[in-house]
Amino acid sequence: MKSVDPGILDQSICFSFTPSAMAKKLLFYPTWCGHYYCTNRYFMRRDTYPPLLLIYVRVGILRVFYRGKDYRAHQGDVVLLDCQEPHYYQAEDGLEFLYIHFDGSNAHDIVQYILENEGPLIQLHTNQQIGNELYQMVAFYEKDGVETPFQSSLRIHRLLTLLTIPNRVAVHEQDPIDKAVRYIRSHIGKNITLKELADVAQLSPYYFAHCFKERTGYAPIEYVINSKLDQAKIMLIHSTESVESIAFSLGYSSSNSLISLFLKRIGMTPHVYRKQNRSR
Repeated sequence: MKSVDPGILDQSICFSFTPSAMAKKLLFYPTWCGHYYCTNRYFMRRDTYPPLLLIYVRVGILRVFYRGKDYRAHQGDVVLLDCQEPHYYQAEDGLEFLYIHFDGSNAHDIVQYILENEGPLIQLHTNQQIGNELYQMVAFYEKDGVETPFQSSLRIHRLLTLLTIPNRVAVHEQDPIDKAVRYIRSHIGKNITLKELADVAQLSPYYFAHCFKERTGYAPIEYVINSKLDQAKIMLIHSTESVESIAFSLGYSSSNSLISLFLKRIGMTPHVYRKQNRSR
């Protein structure tokens, strides 16, 4: 399909999709996607538009005004917008970009989370992969490709996953958060404190806690508790040790602490969890 918007050059292409009722209820789904070559006559100004928008700039500059701020997206940049909010974007001459409009189950909540952490102009080390995903998607439809709603949803899931990978270099031995996680796993039987973990990471407790939650999604001590809980599950299922023995091995002074943890987090006692999950 050819776009009729002003400023879209003839080699551009786009595709429109009508999601099924099932896709709307359960999945992510595309509503539009395309590969555009533009002059500076191309622009879009809307107060609201239901779907979300993800853009990858291949060449040139896209000017974006969103949430009261001006942005200039250059080659390799990604733009993410919740189009239910007022938005404006305009091409500069020579702009080439790939895009997808999408929606679906909790898609807006996920995008709002990404916007809070990365902003509408995204410069992650995964941007190139996002561009490749969009290029392959448009090429698939250009060749009259047909896929199930679940396959379409998976495409969008991959894009959202790439947007939420921390922008950092590859993990190495000296990374402070990775050091702290390894320390937790290798000292699962200790009563680990925030200060202890911050010392391992060689960061102030406040800054360490901020970085740790940004990376893992959990406060450090919450991560410690979850790690103990996960280890207890493994031991309950794969060993014959008593609940009391497991509790002591995890640094608890009595089995009551472990029982309370299971009731609060799992909704059942360790004995019931073992009975329900052990193979017969």
